[in-house]
Amino acid sequence: MGIPQGPAGVRGALWRSLTVYRWVSLAYAVALVGQTLGQADRPALGVTLFGVMTAWSLVMSVLAPAIDGRCPRLLAVLVAADVTLCAAMVVLTLPVGPRSGHVLPGMWSAGGVLGAALLGGTAGGLVAGLLLSIATFVERGVVNDSSIGTAVLFLLSGTIVGYLSRTALVAETALADLLAARAGDAERERLARRVHDGVLQALALISREAPRGLPAAEVAAMAAEQEAALRELLRTPAVAPVMAGAAGGRSGGRSGGTTAGRTAGRATGRSGGRVPRTGSGISADLVEPLLRLARPAAPGRGAVTVATPGAPVPLGVECAREVVAAVEATVDNVARHAGPGASAWVLVEDDGDRVVVTVRDDGVGMAAGRPEQAAAEGRLGLAVSVRGRVRELGGTVTVTSRPGAGTEVELRVPR
Repeated sequence: MGIPQGPAGVRGALWRSLTVYRWVSLAYAVALVGQTLGQADRPALGVTLFGVMTAWSLVMSVLAPAIDGRCPRLLAVLVAADVTLCAAMVVLTLPVGPRSGHVLPGMWSAGGVLGAALLGGTAGGLVAGLLLSIATFVERGVVNDSSIGTAVLFLLSGTIVGYLSRTALVAETALADLLAARAGDAERERLARRVHDGVLQALALISREAPRGLPAAEVAAMAAEQEAALRELLRTPAVAPVMAGAAGGRSGGRSGGTTAGRTAGRATGRSGGRVPRTGSGISADLVEPLLRLARPAAPGRGAVTVATPGAPVPLGVECAREVVAAVEATVDNVARHAGPGASAWVLVEDDGDRVVVTVRDDGVGMAAGRPEQAAAEGRLGLAVSVRGRVRELGGTVTVTSRPGAGTEVELRVPR
């Protein structure tokens, strides 16, 4: 995720706002002066000045936003010309005729100050405001409360707008950097999750089972499968996961029963996308793939019992896949870390605006702070495969455990 910058960002919005200001102030000047211009000494010169103001407003409205961020030198020349022309417009109102007979408002000329402030920040606005202030004193021919007030207005507007525009641009850049960093962190976590669910589990399985005589042909097949999955992941880093099913199925087969493990791997949708869809395909039923995680107790492993509401629990297809993958990772953690023969109970609840899945086991439990310690040691099952997935769905994960009393992991996912 990013934010628009350049013409589509804060600077572009400021230039467009200045364009609106130019045309509104020009309309105000025409409406006000048009009533008294006939009393001026040189009304034709006044009309000419209005023509120049109109033409220049059109030039600045079109060119300044278009070249901002693309041609900085040309923009600087254009803004300098803008300030010079605005000062000239102020001075040239003097030969039009006596001020008692007409008024050429200084509002339009303030556009040059604001443009310099947008380009040069506080310094640019201050210099332009000073130039317009001098032009005002020349046009008035006297230093009085009126001319001083106008000069102060030019100086303040240039300084304040310059400071605020520069602050807004700095904030925009900082926000863009923050969003880029977040996107990078999210991508790294996504890759870590896929690697953990696939390659790391496959390597852990080989390390655990090789001394027991894991067939070489199966090791070779697993290696080839994970190599292909990694290559696919590197080719398309932003697409849905493609690699976890292989290791998930095989590791499940060795550590928790071949049929149950492979079935569970397919149910998550990680290797075959077999999350049953309902309706038009926008939603998927969470119940069926979770029921496939159930298995009876066997020597060296505990049972997995799944309890559901007895009716479909619809979720978005991708959301359902991620929830099932997170639940499977939690059940796998029970088999790996809860102790020999530990059983797990999976409870699915449909609360209307959210879905709650609770995984509870009767294993050895864990001490406070153990999940964080495991993540620091590089063991990413709970931190990445479970919490990372649910967090990306906008949900939360709560872990409750104490030594000797088992562990309960609650996943809350909003619809």
